[in-house]
Amino acid sequence: MTRTVSGLLAVACCAQPAIAQESPYRFELSPFAGYRFGGEFEEEGVDRTFELDESNAYGIILNIREGANTQWEVLYARQSAAVMAEPPLGTEPVPDLDVEYLHFGGTYLGDGDSTRPFLAATIGLTRFDPEPSGSSAETYFSASIGGGVQLRATKTLGVRLEGRVVTTLVDSDSEIFCRTGGFTNFCAVRVDGSTFTQFELRAALVFRFSPLGD
Repeated sequence: MTRTVSGLLAVACCAQPAIAQESPYRFELSPFAGYRFGGEFEEEGVDRTFELDESNAYGIILNIREGANTQWEVLYARQSAAVMAEPPLGTEPVPDLDVEYLHFGGTYLGDGDSTRPFLAATIGLTRFDPEPSGSSAETYFSASIGGGVQLRATKTLGVRLEGRVVTTLVDSDSEIFCRTGGFTNFCAVRVDGSTFTQFELRAALVFRFSPLGD
């Protein structure tokens, strides 16, 4: 992750230093790599916690310019993480968990030339998909807020650095990590609680473009 951020910063710092803040390009596509931490479930009726390990995340962001300082935003992010039970479940294994976010929202950009701070807020869906396959996936509503800075290397290329917090609304009687079939009929967690919160640090390359004929 450190090498990724250093490489992206080098691209931004070694290129043209002054770009007009009013971009002539309508779209920004930003593939990113990140590091996500946080996220836990508490089991109903039992003093046990299921916590996700910190791990890498990746995804892509599409921004559509609305005005000089505002953009619409579409976000997809994914993480694969091991799940640790404390105290352990004994002989019952706990599946790993893929956590995916699909969100829609907006971004506000501060004024600037080569450097522009920003704030972003989105709402959408969180999907919990246990691994290995055979365990049932669950989908819930979620929201995020974050901020960071855009470093404009050229008119069409830049770097986006940000931090984001995402909170998922989880039904207090939900069952997750469920597996059925054969000799297996098992749910590791019956959730006791209403939220699941994660934090993520990201570094992205930003590609700016407009539709043909625009």
